[in-house]
Amino acid sequence: MVNLLRHGFYWRNAIEGEKLYQIPICRLKCPSCNKTVSLLPDFLFPYFQYTVSTILDRLRSSFIDRITTGQRQLTAFYQKRYLKQLNQVEMFFRDYGFREPLPTGSKEKAIKLLEMILALGKATFIRRSTGHFKGNFMAN
Repeated sequence: MVNLLRHGFYWRNAIEGEKLYQIPICRLKCPSCNKTVSLLPDFLFPYFQYTVSTILDRLRSSFIDRITTGQRQLTAFYQKRYLKQLNQVEMFFRDYGFREPLPTGSKEKAIKLLEMILALGKATFIRRSTGHFKGNFMAN
Protein backbone atom coordinates (compact mmCIF):
# COMPACT_ATOMS: atom_id res chain seq x y z
CA MET A 1 0.00 0.00 0.00
CA VAL A 2 1.39 3.38 -1.05
CA ASN A 3 0.39 6.75 0.38
CA LEU A 4 -0.35 9.44 -2.18
CA LEU A 5 1.78 12.56 -1.86
CA ARG A 6 0.61 16.15 -2.18
CA HIS A 7 1.66 17.46 -5.54
CA GLY A 8 0.50 21.07 -5.42
CA PHE A 9 -2.79 22.56 -6.53
CA TYR A 10 -4.37 24.43 -9.40
CA TRP A 11 -7.11 27.03 -9.58
CA ARG A 12 -10.43 25.95 -11.01
CA ASN A 13 -13.41 28.08 -12.07
CA ALA A 14 -16.73 27.21 -10.50
CA ILE A 15 -19.76 29.08 -11.81
CA GLU A 16 -22.79 29.02 -9.49
CA GLY A 17 -25.72 30.79 -11.11
CA GLU A 18 -24.19 34.07 -12.27
CA LYS A 19 -21.28 34.14 -9.79
CA LEU A 20 -17.78 33.01 -10.69
CA TYR A 21 -15.60 31.49 -8.00
CA GLN A 22 -12.01 30.38 -8.28
CA ILE A 23 -11.23 27.51 -5.94
CA PRO A 24 -7.99 25.63 -5.32
CA ILE A 25 -8.01 21.96 -6.33
CA CYS A 26 -5.55 19.65 -4.57
CA ARG A 27 -3.38 17.38 -6.71
CA LEU A 28 -1.93 14.12 -5.45
CA LYS A 29 0.84 11.97 -6.92
CA CYS A 30 1.43 8.24 -6.61
CA PRO A 31 5.12 7.65 -5.89
CA SER A 32 5.08 4.14 -7.37
CA CYS A 33 3.58 4.92 -10.81
CA ASN A 34 4.14 8.72 -10.92
CA LYS A 35 0.53 9.40 -11.97
CA THR A 36 -1.32 12.38 -10.57
CA VAL A 37 -4.96 12.75 -9.57
CA SER A 38 -7.04 15.76 -8.58
CA LEU A 39 -9.51 15.80 -5.72
CA LEU A 40 -12.63 17.51 -7.05
CA PRO A 41 -15.35 18.49 -4.58
CA ASP A 42 -18.80 16.92 -4.95
CA PHE A 43 -20.29 20.08 -6.40
CA LEU A 44 -18.10 20.02 -9.52
CA PHE A 45 -18.05 17.74 -12.56
CA PRO A 46 -14.76 17.10 -14.32
CA TYR A 47 -14.40 19.37 -17.38
CA PHE A 48 -17.50 21.44 -16.48
CA GLN A 49 -17.18 24.98 -15.14
CA TYR A 50 -20.77 25.22 -13.97
CA THR A 51 -21.57 23.56 -10.65
CA VAL A 52 -23.73 20.46 -10.32
CA SER A 53 -26.47 22.54 -8.73
CA THR A 54 -26.53 25.01 -11.63
CA ILE A 55 -26.61 22.22 -14.23
CA LEU A 56 -29.43 20.34 -12.47
CA ASP A 57 -31.37 23.59 -11.94
CA ARG A 58 -31.13 24.33 -15.67
CA LEU A 59 -32.31 20.82 -16.50
CA ARG A 60 -35.22 21.21 -14.06
CA SER A 61 -36.14 24.58 -15.56
CA SER A 62 -36.06 23.27 -19.12
CA PHE A 63 -37.70 19.85 -18.63
CA ILE A 64 -40.11 20.43 -15.75
CA ASP A 65 -40.82 24.19 -15.72
CA ARG A 66 -40.37 24.46 -19.52
CA ILE A 67 -38.39 27.69 -19.13
CA THR A 68 -34.93 28.23 -20.60
CA THR A 69 -32.65 29.93 -18.10
CA GLY A 70 -29.19 31.19 -18.99
CA GLN A 71 -27.75 30.66 -22.44
CA ARG A 72 -30.05 28.50 -24.53
CA GLN A 73 -27.14 26.76 -26.32
CA LEU A 74 -25.64 25.71 -23.00
CA THR A 75 -29.03 24.47 -21.77
CA ALA A 76 -29.46 22.49 -25.01
CA PHE A 77 -25.98 21.00 -24.49
CA TYR A 78 -26.95 19.87 -20.95
CA GLN A 79 -30.23 18.43 -22.24
CA LYS A 80 -28.45 16.45 -24.94
CA ARG A 81 -25.89 15.04 -22.50
CA TYR A 82 -28.58 14.17 -19.95
CA LEU A 83 -30.79 12.45 -22.54
CA LYS A 84 -27.82 10.32 -23.69
CA GLN A 85 -27.39 9.04 -20.12
CA LEU A 86 -31.05 8.24 -19.34
CA ASN A 87 -30.54 4.47 -19.37
CA GLN A 88 -27.55 4.77 -17.05
CA VAL A 89 -29.52 7.00 -14.65
CA GLU A 90 -32.39 4.49 -14.75
CA MET A 91 -29.98 1.62 -13.98
CA PHE A 92 -28.58 3.61 -11.06
CA PHE A 93 -32.06 3.88 -9.51
CA ARG A 94 -32.85 0.23 -10.36
CA ASP A 95 -29.69 -0.80 -8.48
CA TYR A 96 -30.99 1.15 -5.48
CA GLY A 97 -34.30 -0.72 -5.49
CA PHE A 98 -36.63 1.37 -7.69
CA ARG A 99 -38.96 -1.13 -9.39
CA GLU A 100 -41.86 0.97 -10.70
CA PRO A 101 -42.34 1.24 -14.46
CA LEU A 102 -41.04 4.41 -16.09
CA PRO A 103 -42.67 6.31 -18.95
CA THR A 104 -41.69 5.08 -22.41
CA GLY A 105 -41.24 8.50 -24.04
CA SER A 106 -37.76 9.94 -23.63
CA LYS A 107 -38.98 13.39 -22.46
CA GLU A 108 -41.38 11.90 -19.91
CA LYS A 109 -38.72 9.46 -18.75
CA ALA A 110 -36.20 12.32 -18.47
CA ILE A 111 -38.62 14.34 -16.35
CA LYS A 112 -39.40 11.40 -14.02
CA LEU A 113 -35.71 10.53 -13.52
CA LEU A 114 -34.82 14.19 -12.97
CA GLU A 115 -37.56 14.44 -10.33
CA MET A 116 -36.07 11.34 -8.68
CA ILE A 117 -32.58 12.89 -8.71
CA LEU A 118 -33.90 16.08 -7.15
CA ALA A 119 -35.92 14.14 -4.55
CA LEU A 120 -32.83 12.15 -3.58
CA GLY A 121 -30.81 15.35 -3.33
CA LYS A 122 -28.27 16.72 -5.76
CA ALA A 123 -25.19 16.08 -3.62
CA THR A 124 -26.46 12.67 -2.47
CA PHE A 125 -27.06 11.58 -6.07
CA ILE A 126 -23.59 12.73 -7.15
CA ARG A 127 -21.91 10.98 -4.20
CA ARG A 128 -23.81 7.71 -4.62
CA SER A 129 -23.49 7.64 -8.40
CA THR A 130 -19.71 8.04 -8.33
CA GLY A 131 -18.33 4.83 -9.79
CA HIS A 132 -21.71 3.80 -11.22
CA PHE A 133 -21.17 5.66 -14.50
CA LYS A 134 -18.06 5.54 -16.68
CA GLY A 135 -17.27 9.12 -15.66
CA ASN A 136 -20.21 11.07 -14.31
CA PHE A 137 -23.81 11.18 -15.36
CA MET A 138 -23.12 14.16 -17.65
CA ALA A 139 -20.08 12.58 -19.33
CA ASN A 140 -20.14 11.97 -23.04
